[in-house]
Amino acid sequence: MIHTGLDDISRAKAIAGKVIQEVNKKYRCLEIDLDGIYKRMLLLKKKKYAAIKVALDGSLRENIERKGLDMVRRDWSLLSKDIGDFCLKQILSGGTCDDVVESIHSSLVQVQEQMRSGQIELEKYVITKSLTKAPEDYPDAKNQPHVQVALRLKQNGYSGCSAGDTVPYIICSQQDSDNAHSVGIAQRARHPEELKRDPDKWMIDIDYYLSQQIHPVVSRLCASIQGTSPARLAECLGLDSAKFQPRLTESSNQDTSMMLLSVIDDEDERYRGCEPLRLSCPSCSGTFDCPPVSSLITSASATSVSDPIEGKDATANFWRHMRCPRCLDNTVESKFSPSMLANQMKRQADNFISLYYKGLQMCDDEGCKYSTHSVNLRVMGDSERGTVCPNYPRCNGRLVRQYKESDLYRQLSYFCYVLDATRCLEKLDQKARLPFEREFVAVGQTIKLALLEIQKIRDRCAFGWVQLKDLAVSI
Repeated sequence: MIHTGLDDISRAKAIAGKVIQEVNKKYRCLEIDLDGIYKRMLLLKKKKYAAIKVALDGSLRENIERKGLDMVRRDWSLLSKDIGDFCLKQILSGGTCDDVVESIHSSLVQVQEQMRSGQIELEKYVITKSLTKAPEDYPDAKNQPHVQVALRLKQNGYSGCSAGDTVPYIICSQQDSDNAHSVGIAQRARHPEELKRDPDKWMIDIDYYLSQQIHPVVSRLCASIQGTSPARLAECLGLDSAKFQPRLTESSNQDTSMMLLSVIDDEDERYRGCEPLRLSCPSCSGTFDCPPVSSLITSASATSVSDPIEGKDATANFWRHMRCPRCLDNTVESKFSPSMLANQMKRQADNFISLYYKGLQMCDDEGCKYSTHSVNLRVMGDSERGTVCPNYPRCNGRLVRQYKESDLYRQLSYFCYVLDATRCLEKLDQKARLPFEREFVAVGQTIKLALLEIQKIRDRCAFGWVQLKDLAVSI
């Protein structure tokens, strides 16, 4: 696709002709041609877009073309498709961002009011899905709504439930039931005729359609639109907005932030968000957050060494006495030995390593929230192995690791920073360094064992090493 930035169709065609001519001249085995001219485009992800396509015959006919969007699949209700079409038309209308967002918000509020008051016809809630095999051959039939409906229809003598047939169903909840949502979705799926025959027992599960059919479609279309968010859209639909808050860890944002943090000299900024080093007092068994050794300098600038530091700043005095700052007992039992400090440091590092190897993955789709420790080996298109959500095709999201190798390496590096007295001194100029050198030498002897241990653990992490053989190209 080429963005010409032009409003003149003839000039856009001229640019396309030049590109076609040059490419076909250079690549004899490949011939390209003009596929279409688009007036506006909403590009969500790779191979997922919606655009206003202009006719190539010279007329001014326009139509919306959709590629890879969820609402073109069968397993969405007609209601969700209609709302998705409305949102697309608003986004591609050319109106201002504020007007588009306001129109979408007001439409969602109106739709959820109509749904709860029963003004939407039954056919709008119907979901259709095809059987890929006989209903009896499904190993996970209890988790497939259309399979449950097909099995029930077969028991009643209906013959049109074989491989290749399409099964319509509606997700319902029982009337006058306190635990209406405690039963799985598959068990609550009913054929439209079943719902018509027994309306006093079953009713349409409005919350399911709002949260699982409408909200995912709208939130994906509006993901790049300023002025709205998944939580705001959920609020318009009458849902709990807290359940749709954006995730704290996003794969692309996290990778970008790690690249930026790697070049930041300020340790406080680089290690922001890392878990503190928590030490357990050998005397009172209480825990406290161990400050970096650099706190010796910051505390000295605020008060003299002989003055006691109380309250919140008492932890800065830990490195001078190697005792728990919250413990009133100043006996030998309350003092940290080098081996004790090293053991507690190693135990916490092992906990973070175990967290990494648990391999928890979560779907990046706000409406899915599927999490697993297993690796999904399914490959769809050009997706990376292990990233396809197991809920596909109901969900087009991808699995994102919640605790990545970059997180582990940064946490281990933070522990090294907490204990690295030498680096702290090197950052001071010669004149400012002298008053602290003697004190840092004494501290360094105490924490040397723990520092060597955590540095050894961090250096085993492959994330911090560049393999030169991977950079070499064999000829």
